[in-house]
Amino acid sequence: MTAQAESTWETRAETITQQALYRSDLDPVSELPDLRDYPAGPVRKQVFLKLLVPLVEAENARIAAQREWLETVQTRGGARSGKERQRLATLCQEYDLACRDQRITQALLDRVNTVPLSMVIIQAIEESGWGTSRFARQGNNLFGLRCFKDGCGLAQAGSGRQYSAFDTVRDAVRTYLHNLNTHEAYAQLRERRARLVAQQRPVTAEALIGALEGYATRHDYQDVLLSLLRTNNSLILSHRSDKAV
Repeated sequence: MTAQAESTWETRAETITQQALYRSDLDPVSELPDLRDYPAGPVRKQVFLKLLVPLVEAENARIAAQREWLETVQTRGGARSGKERQRLATLCQEYDLACRDQRITQALLDRVNTVPLSMVIIQAIEESGWGTSRFARQGNNLFGLRCFKDGCGLAQAGSGRQYSAFDTVRDAVRTYLHNLNTHEAYAQLRERRARLVAQQRPVTAEALIGALEGYATRHDYQDVLLSLLRTNNSLILSHRSDKAV
């Protein structure tokens, strides 16, 4: 890579990063509004999507900036400066991988990647009932994310299960994406995504939903998500911003 090309990429990566940081101002929500106050149907759906879609886009933009940086460092043969090595170490830690040298491994790239907007939204719809579940209302938990320490979150009556509570909706989105990108239960999803990327094929919600085994116990979970996707995908995509990653 020439010095000019490297400078051009660095400018582009910085722009993406700044856009992602700017988008952090999108989430002043410390308590999810009670969406039961809106009539079920188109009105509630619009409110839900106007709240959630920009936050998912912001988190995907943050991940895309991380991945673009990694790909460029990989093209140059690895991290060179102390600053680059520190940034690489930070990313390896964030994505739960051990880094033994300055090279960018495929294992790391397989984890540092975005998740299709429609898939994120569809899971939030199913897991939270369009944001009306108790865990969504009391803990900003739109994704049915569990926790496993005593007193760690909101208890489910009669089951002994506990569900995570988040300070903001964006915290919940970030944790959900981190879960898919790091937990061993979703290795198949990451492998499928990596194959699509290597084949230069689109990474779609339909393609990844089929690899969501283990997210829920119900046997028809993936079929339910695909049905919701067919019904709501056009509406979801109509809420995308022009600068979405």
